[in-house]
Amino acid sequence: MDDFAFIKLAPGRYLCGIGPFEACTAPPPDGGTAFYRNRFDLSDSRPWQVPTRVFETDDLRVLLAENGATPLPEIAWSGLGDGGVREIFDEILGLIREGRLKKSVPVLTERGILHRGEPAALVKAVNAAPESLWGYGFLEGGAGLVGATPEQLFTVRDGVLETMALAGTSPRHELVDFPDDPKEIREHELVADYLEELLAPFGRVEREPRTLLDLGSMIHFLTRLRVRLAEPSPDLDALVRVLHPTPALGACPRGEGALRRLFEYRRRLGVPEHFGAPFGAYHEGFFQVLVAIRNLSWDGRDVFLPSGVGLVEGSRFDREWRELALKRNSVKSLLGV
Repeated sequence: MDDFAFIKLAPGRYLCGIGPFEACTAPPPDGGTAFYRNRFDLSDSRPWQVPTRVFETDDLRVLLAENGATPLPEIAWSGLGDGGVREIFDEILGLIREGRLKKSVPVLTERGILHRGEPAALVKAVNAAPESLWGYGFLEGGAGLVGATPEQLFTVRDGVLETMALAGTSPRHELVDFPDDPKEIREHELVADYLEELLAPFGRVEREPRTLLDLGSMIHFLTRLRVRLAEPSPDLDALVRVLHPTPALGACPRGEGALRRLFEYRRRLGVPEHFGAPFGAYHEGFFQVLVAIRNLSWDGRDVFLPSGVGLVEGSRFDREWRELALKRNSVKSLLGV
């Protein structure tokens, strides 16, 4: 099977690239199509991946061999222990109580072993994902990632940058109480306020009222923001570094010390380097970057399913542990694993 990358551009419209890919330090100077794929810590100096062939499709099965007949994966999932997560949970809450931190997002990864089938075949499930989710993924040799995220880091089209604050989570059956939950509102507004502050130097920020995003099994608070950029052809790499990671998956305040601790927490918990990282594409003057969450990744027979949770003042371990499981189970349900 050829290496590939794909990203949803609009309902029923996917941009696909076929390898081999050329890794570059910047997007093509001629305005050609390139995928953007970096690690969470943005340490890849050549994050732009230029495909050999590009096309759009409404059916991701064309990426698979034999007209999509590639067998779906069978995965044996291992159990989870909470020892490492509980220790980090307590460290973060201690920093919050001391006033040194307002929020941080630890990530727990469930692991599995591939018994048979092909993980890349999960693009079939992404093809049928709800319109509110943005499918994306890549295959590179024996490793890859397939997911469908509800969160766009940002888009840029015709000099207008649009982004979103997506934070605050609850199971669908708690919909009645969720809109007035003070802890979830506090978590969300912290992210929305911080994004507005980050965007202010670029121009007048338009911020929509907080709404709900219903994903079926869970619900989130959502606030959309936009700004018209003074620079019509902005430095896209610089914009990624300004906005990533938002407090929705990072730390707040986002100082160097907070980010170093966040990277260390991820290292201690064995989080895959592409989880939560920016994943995007530049195509026909449109740049879209997704937050690479709600995904399954693999390397050989080793399979990884991470989920993150935002810790703020008032967070409780039992409730956050439930949220971590809720997010992983939503991915399992979506992908059929």
